Amino acid sequence: MKHVEETGKTVEDATERALNVLGASREDVTVEVLDSGARGMLGLGARDARVRVSLVASAAAVAHHLAERLLRLMGFSASVYAREHDGMVSLEIRGQNLGALIGHRGTTLEALELLLGLMAGRGTDGPRPRILVDVEGYRDRRRMSLEEMAQRVAARALRERREIPLAPMDPRDRRTIHTALADNPQVTTFSRGEGPDRHVVVAPRSAILYPTHSDHPPVGE
Repeated sequence: MKHVEETGKTVEDATERALNVLGASREDVTVEVLDSGARGMLGLGARDARVRVSLVASAAAVAHHLAERLLRLMGFSASVYAREHDGMVSLEIRGQNLGALIGHRGTTLEALELLLGLMAGRGTDGPRPRILVDVEGYRDRRRMSLEEMAQRVAARALRERREIPLAPMDPRDRRTIHTALADNPQVTTFSRGEGPDRHVVVAPRSAILYPTHSDHPPVGE
């Protein structure tokens, strides 16, 4: 557990100094008051307050600290909000002019998410935590856009009575397409291709062409 000791005119001043050194928020730390200080009389006997501030070694706290530090090193001015749920840590990054953190179709965001996951795994005990990162609600906007596209493509597949292959996508986006059409009784979806060429195919159930051995159903995609 990383900690620092700082002094200040008051306990609050000393705590704020320690938080700045750690690059952490108040919810990420524990504060131990080593000396509450003294005001003295007529300038005599005054003593600064002294605290020891320690990062809480939870996955969320570690990920939050690492994200803030990484963003500063990258030159971004942004706030990071972390929460832990169902064995995962969600980080929401908010600020101005953060488009470069997202990249084309979220490629930079995916890399940032992977990097933070690896870094957080080294700073916590137990299994490496799964880190989910979002920037200014990009994930939700991307999901809604893909869901709308899935419905349009399904309608086209039915109208033209043929398979419609989509552009290659990462696993997260492919899952979104599969899920969006899972309850549509008229179409089915499966994945085709390998590596960066892997993509979703939307096909009418009444005219489905059975996929090759390299294709897999949406389950576990």
